[in-house]
Amino acid sequence: MVCLVLVRHGESTANRDRLVPGRLLGAELTDLGTRQARVAAEQVARLVVGSVRVMASDAKRAHRTAAIVAERLGETVEATELLREQYLGDLEGRPVSELASEPVPAGFDISEVAWGGGESIAQLHIRMRQLLDELAGRPELPETVVLVGHGHTMAVLVAVLAGRGHREVDWAADALPLGGVRAMAWRPER
Repeated sequence: MVCLVLVRHGESTANRDRLVPGRLLGAELTDLGTRQARVAAEQVARLVVGSVRVMASDAKRAHRTAAIVAERLGETVEATELLREQYLGDLEGRPVSELASEPVPAGFDISEVAWGGGESIAQLHIRMRQLLDELAGRPELPETVVLVGHGHTMAVLVAVLAGRGHREVDWAADALPLGGVRAMAWRPER
């Protein structure tokens, strides 16, 4: 059994400025985001059991959050594209206030639409499954793996860990707030 500790990055400039962040890799943590990351690091330190590895999205906001957590644990950060936020195509970087509702195309569930020409929740679900498969395939899996990522990514990962499909993400219960931390037991399938 592995203890997975999921961490959502702290507030970024994109969050503060109410922009659609998606994969904006350069969005930095704000001062508030840095404080949230420090609080998360203390929470994570209380959850770690045995050996630990810290992995993070390569986006600056998540990688910086992970660096603060890793420093608190005396570890380093392994960056992975698998933990990047959902890609939202031409919606990324736009003010949230400019977004307009669009109908879901006939024959599709909302989770199967790649809004803005990006990545659907169904595709993100597959990517989170790939992340877990990659972890399970490692010969030296530590007792605790800290995964630092983004809002949609972490919510979909929670659904995958709970055995739910892409249409069953519970956005209210599965989502983590900015700087949020959640520990989950995971039995890797080898």
